Amino acid sequence: MIKNKIFITLFLFFQLSCSDPFDLTRTDIISDELVFDDPVLADAFLFDLYDRARFHISSGNGNLNMGLISSYGGESRNYGVSWQIPYTQVIDVDYNENGLMGKVLDYYNYRLIRECNQLITKLPESERLSESFINSRVSEAKFIRAHAYFEMVKRFGGVPLVTDVIPVQGSEDELFRPRNSEKEIYDFILSEMNDIVNHLPVYPEQDGRISKWAALSLKSRSMLYAASVANFGTEQLDGLLGINNSDANYYYLESLNASREIIRSGIFSLYRKDPDPVKNFGDLFIDESNNSEVIFAEKYDYDEGKSHQWDALAQPSGFGFNWSSNYTVYLETLEQFDFTDGSSGMLDRSIYDDATEIDPNWFFEMRDPRMRASIFYPGSSFKGGTVHFHRSTSGTIAGWPKTGPSKHIGSMATGLLIRKRTNPETPDATRSSTDFIIFRLGEIILNYVEAAYYLGDPNGDMLANMNNLRERAGMPSLSLSQLDEDKIRQERRCELAFEEHNFWDLRRWRIAVQELDNKQRHRLHYRYNANTKKYTIEMAEGDLGGVRLHPPRNYYYALGLSRLADNPKLIENPGY
Repeated sequence: MIKNKIFITLFLFFQLSCSDPFDLTRTDIISDELVFDDPVLADAFLFDLYDRARFHISSGNGNLNMGLISSYGGESRNYGVSWQIPYTQVIDVDYNENGLMGKVLDYYNYRLIRECNQLITKLPESERLSESFINSRVSEAKFIRAHAYFEMVKRFGGVPLVTDVIPVQGSEDELFRPRNSEKEIYDFILSEMNDIVNHLPVYPEQDGRISKWAALSLKSRSMLYAASVANFGTEQLDGLLGINNSDANYYYLESLNASREIIRSGIFSLYRKDPDPVKNFGDLFIDESNNSEVIFAEKYDYDEGKSHQWDALAQPSGFGFNWSSNYTVYLETLEQFDFTDGSSGMLDRSIYDDATEIDPNWFFEMRDPRMRASIFYPGSSFKGGTVHFHRSTSGTIAGWPKTGPSKHIGSMATGLLIRKRTNPETPDATRSSTDFIIFRLGEIILNYVEAAYYLGDPNGDMLANMNNLRERAGMPSLSLSQLDEDKIRQERRCELAFEEHNFWDLRRWRIAVQELDNKQRHRLHYRYNANTKKYTIEMAEGDLGGVRLHPPRNYYYALGLSRLADNPKLIENPGY
């Protein structure tokens, strides 16, 4: 596995912090000429790039930041107010002229890009390595570099596009690079994916490595983002930010064609191992045995030295682990999930008056099975037990506690918890080995449907693809008249909940201001009537009066005063 080979790099490379704008200082123990002329050393260099690429956020004490993007997107938040970053860097935080510097959301990784550039430029100079070896490794490095640029362009718009190895003692023109336009960055990603797709294997050489389909997936996703920026955004700074509206269909078509190639490849299919749609959807994220839906995942294996603590943090209180119930979910997220008869999940909120009795067999159990697989709610089954969130019980019922656990009813509890990716098989008091899915077919189908919608359904199969996804989920088919912009967006929120998509979707659709800025989220308090077997539910503020802030200027975060000082050729984004 990749993580085994990464340990080789500990003997090869170490990095020191530096103050130059592109982290140019090199401290290699072994020369480039040796590294890029030996297959073992070259692979060690490449695997170190994999290890340092940020395909998803997993930092923080106990990997607490795995909930960060869902928290920014208003789907959930972490339990701890005063010390957990997915609360302290999200709620009541104004992202101003200092930008994202010092924040986990920040990403400006020119050190990684420089070392990708080294491999990309140096490896082809080898006279010992085979052409196929060189082409495949260069392509993997190009993918990692393109992904890094995608992460930056999502945050800042145009950034300096550096594809050469900047000399440490270079001239000012070599060291200080101006920003390229947002369009140029997206065009670069597109060009790179087109370039590497035929050099990458159909099946990855090892688990956790890039394949042809991962490259097409990045193209599918990034071009959908570019199309959205063109469709819904505005050009600013003389074209440095934004993409002309006339280019929207071009990018939608690039995304659609990449998605279609994946869908029609026959290599991937929607996960359908269990006839129960709830169990099936839950298993999708923890089944690593011939999972037909996964295109690319970040690999974890406790025994191999790479693990995380999602299970310890996510599972509900009372089912093992000292710390639990960490990822609380809002009412607004629950409301996105319709009922299995097709009726809206957004009910009249007057029923949350702590007096109207609500039948959980309808309110929870008749919702979209993806909700029941993605969220712990009152009455959820887990590890042979029942998850409780009620604050009191009237009447008595055998085996029913008077209240739920303190972490389910305290001041920071919301009455719901993230369930998605929680593996009941992870032993108590151990770290988790469950992979984190980066690209899967479900997302690609949704990318395809969205692009097709704005292109006027050029292949005539937009509805069939959407209904295939909904049928797998256990939801009724839609008619063509029902498949509008709002429904496509809602379907993404349900299918991709808590998978680090919603926040970025709201931003690329340019609705983050109306959805997030100064908008209060809500939690639910439950009381249980043992005689009627129903709950009364009270709605309350979800964040103790706190709110998220996302003013219009935050569609492009500030590069920040520090980076402007480091590089005099940078131009700051508007509004700062």
